[in-house]
Amino acid sequence: MYTDQTSSAENLVAQMGAIKAGVTVVTFDEKENQDALDTALGSSQAKGLIFSPSTKMEDGTTTRGTFLSNLIPELSTLKFGSEVNSSKYPYLKTIVQTEHQAFNGVNKFRDVGVYTPPSMSVRQIPENQSDAVTHIAFQGSNQREYTSSDMVDNAKSLWDNHLSQTKEGEHANTPVFMPCDLETPFGFAAFLSLSSNLKKVFIPGTFNVSQMLKSVPRQGSTFVVCDEDLYNIEMPPSAASTYQEM
Repeated sequence: MYTDQTSSAENLVAQMGAIKAGVTVVTFDEKENQDALDTALGSSQAKGLIFSPSTKMEDGTTTRGTFLSNLIPELSTLKFGSEVNSSKYPYLKTIVQTEHQAFNGVNKFRDVGVYTPPSMSVRQIPENQSDAVTHIAFQGSNQREYTSSDMVDNAKSLWDNHLSQTKEGEHANTPVFMPCDLETPFGFAAFLSLSSNLKKVFIPGTFNVSQMLKSVPRQGSTFVVCDEDLYNIEMPPSAASTYQEM
């Protein structure tokens, strides 16, 4: 998974679908590092990649599509949606993008869904096993695996110890504001915890802090679930009084 915050719906659909089908999801945290993408693809022997090609890096010009083209130059010779044949990543066969512009050798997310009644398909979704590895998370030089049971336990623990209060009092009728990276074990477990307990969430389509904060009063949210990096950002003095009240 290599999508951005504007593709949170596609991200969650892909992760939930993968888990249901018994497919392991691979994530990594250094998203602006081409070497980190190379390590995640190579070490995991991933068979597929879902990404947001036009997401820009800090330099304002390089994109995730640039990274992928550098790592897989064979893409430039392929037709749209062709099976990938990469010498560097022999296991990688399918690449899907969450956007709409054409990208050689890449499928569009909106085109890969097949809506077929059971009577017309021989495919069956396997039963998810508790010990099946659902996620492999690369965090810097470290790699950790999470099973289906791990994710369920994490989601249940979040609900029992923290998130259950979102169904009570002043939080009961407003969505949980959730500016989390959904490609982290915490972000996905938090979403799983809230959605499985029928609690509405609002996921902003950006990590730009000033834009995110403008969404809080519009949603009326009184409860926020966020990553540690966002939690530790110091509020500019000029805005402190405004957001302290929120």
